[in-house]
Amino acid sequence: MKLRILAFITFIIGISAGLAYAWLIDPVTYSESSPALVVRAYRATWLSMAAEAYAQDGDWARTRVRLDALRDPQLAQTIAALFDRYQANGPNSTARALAKLADRLDAKTAGMLVYLSTPQVTPAPPSGAATQSTSPLATPLRPTVTATPTATPEPLPAASPTPTPVPNYRVIDRTSECTQSPAAPQIRVIMRDELGNGVAGKEVWITWDGGADRFFTGFKPEIDPGYGDFDMALDQTYNVGLDNPTSILVSGLHADSCEGGHTSWQLIFGPSVP
Repeated sequence: MKLRILAFITFIIGISAGLAYAWLIDPVTYSESSPALVVRAYRATWLSMAAEAYAQDGDWARTRVRLDALRDPQLAQTIAALFDRYQANGPNSTARALAKLADRLDAKTAGMLVYLSTPQVTPAPPSGAATQSTSPLATPLRPTVTATPTATPEPLPAASPTPTPVPNYRVIDRTSECTQSPAAPQIRVIMRDELGNGVAGKEVWITWDGGADRFFTGFKPEIDPGYGDFDMALDQTYNVGLDNPTSILVSGLHADSCEGGHTSWQLIFGPSVP
């Protein structure tokens, strides 16, 4: 009986001593957590959220503080790698925000140019408003001549029509296939040179009613060195051009319904025949 009482008293003393040491002598201290200390997936989320916030409000001072919290000595490479992950899923707002952030840091890559350069649309003047042209053609072709009974002004020769420039490229092949849902239907472009080799770095414009976007060939060399693609929306009709948004070579592409999905289009371009 005495041994049990002694053991119980010893247990109580041990517990009390342990609590006193933990609470009074060497208590646990807590420090503020930092984005630099979390796992890689959460750091990527932090970076993408910082980019999207900067794209919305343009507050660079606040964005700089958020980036510094990551303590990343290779921040430019991290942003480029994260951009590639988002851009692989097709055009999206997060990839555009990361491209803008990289541009602010002077760390943009070739793949980001499609998001940093968009066509500028000049609004049409209001109906009935007078439009003043500043073109040299707006200047009268000849001074006003006062008619006299003895002289008749000689008429000016008619201006020759400006020839329409011939495109440097032509459509070699145009095929369609059914892309099974849930994969997005695409416009897939392949650029060829005179020898049939893939051409990387070619600027491809996709335009539709009220919008435009572009991409460059060559970012998926595992498919073809001259390959590039664009995800189609189901409610749009698209045109495809090269080098600038007005050089339309293919028009009227839309993602028609097909068995189990929607139509994708593959376009192969090559140099025009002399």
